[in-house]
Amino acid sequence: MKIRNIPFGYQFDNGKIIRHPAESQIVCSIYENYLQGSSLLQIAKKLNACGTEYMPGVTGWNKARLKRIVEDVRYLGDETYPPIIDTDAFDKAQKVKAERNTQKAVDRGAVIFQISALVVCGECGHPMRRMHDSRTSFGEKWVCQECGTTIKIVDDKLLADVNECLNIVIADTRLINVPLKQKEPSSCLRRLENEIGRLLDSSEMEKETLKNKIFECASLRYSEMDTTESVTEMLKAAFEKSGPLSQYNQELTERTVSSISLNRDGSVCLTLKNGRQIRKENTNGTDCHNASKESTRNSADNSAGQCV
Repeated sequence: MKIRNIPFGYQFDNGKIIRHPAESQIVCSIYENYLQGSSLLQIAKKLNACGTEYMPGVTGWNKARLKRIVEDVRYLGDETYPPIIDTDAFDKAQKVKAERNTQKAVDRGAVIFQISALVVCGECGHPMRRMHDSRTSFGEKWVCQECGTTIKIVDDKLLADVNECLNIVIADTRLINVPLKQKEPSSCLRRLENEIGRLLDSSEMEKETLKNKIFECASLRYSEMDTTESVTEMLKAAFEKSGPLSQYNQELTERTVSSISLNRDGSVCLTLKNGRQIRKENTNGTDCHNASKESTRNSADNSAGQCV
């Protein structure tokens, strides 16, 4: 992977750093376009469309790369780098950047940033990213990094829905029961068991080999054990120990929830660490808590992927 060892706009000449004739002009045009109202994304698209190289054979302009150029004080000049940008243009660029910063009002200490569970898209299951734009009336939204699905939900509503889902389970921990399924041993485990059987039947049994095979078999059996039942019991203990929640509980969420799914219909669905899914409402508005009780009565093989 190619990397630059000096900022874009400069070059080495007999061991000294000087302005690169072409690149320094591009730096000036970046500042000029930025001050004239172009966004970093628009400038990046223009540079890529023109085939402007960041390094020989490399284009790939993006917002992050341009942001570093706009913020780099070395373009003002110092003992090592000759000036490319004057102080007035640089200061104006910093002012524009601050004014366009939509994240400046974000409080990183807010409760919403305590959510450790992965927030995923209800459409494709890929991670979502929280976006905040202080310029809009509806500040918070979550955007899927894969399919682009956008869910507008304010922080307080999301946290309240997570709480409500957790309270559903606290009220009735039977909802997280997962039917146990007989798991077939792997081909590796069966092969090891057969080898141990043959060693035991052998008239010239090698004790050290047998011991190693038994240890290997025991280790493999342990790794293939279905831990769903033990995880479910740990979840039950955590929920039974907790009383009804009146506000977001970070500790309980971390201990019990593996992911939070945001759906197009506005519902929030929790996937617990044993695979059970809990949400307040179905897409048709039916209360999922009540619906799943009926489903559990009607089906002894209610899978962990269903809403409970």
